[in-house]
Amino acid sequence: MCRARRRASIRAAAILLTLSQSAAHASFESRSASAAPPNRARPLRVLAHAIVVRTSPAQDGTASENIGKIEVWYDAGIRDDFAALAVISAAGERVDKRDAAIDSADPSHVSVSVNVLTPGKYKARYRAMSADGHLVSGAWDFEVRPKERLSRDTRERGPSSWGRIVGGGD
Repeated sequence: MCRARRRASIRAAAILLTLSQSAAHASFESRSASAAPPNRARPLRVLAHAIVVRTSPAQDGTASENIGKIEVWYDAGIRDDFAALAVISAAGERVDKRDAAIDSADPSHVSVSVNVLTPGKYKARYRAMSADGHLVSGAWDFEVRPKERLSRDTRERGPSSWGRIVGGGD
C-alpha cells in the first residue's frame, strides 16, 4: 500500500511539473508575441532542449587506459549553471578528477579529466542546462581495455556521432 501511494505521489508531482512548465512556456510565448509589431508576421519561436551529438569515448565504445579525458558535445551551447560530467566505474566509484568544464572556445563542448583508468566498464554521466532553461541529463557506457588488447578495429575512433539522441530530462 505504501508503494502505491508513493507511486501516485510521484505521478502527481510529475503532472504538476509538466503543467507548470507548460504554463511558463505559454506565458513566455504570449509576452514574446505581444512585443511584435501589430502588422508584421510574428516569427515562430522554438524552444529546444540540448541534444548530445558526440561523445569521446564513443557510446558503447572502447578506449585505452590512458585516455586522459572524457568529452561530450551538444547540438548548441549550454549554460554553465548546471553543467556536469562524471565518470563512474563498474564498482560505483567516481574516477574522474571532478574538473568538468565547458570549453571557452566551444560552449557546446564539455570535458572532464581522468587518471589512467584500469581495464573494465565505465559509465559517463552528463547534465546540462540548455539555452531554453531545461535541464537535460543522461549517460553512456564505454569500456577500457589494456593497450595491447586494443585491435585496429576496436581502437577508439575518436568522438562518436549520436545523431539525434535526446539526453532526457523532459
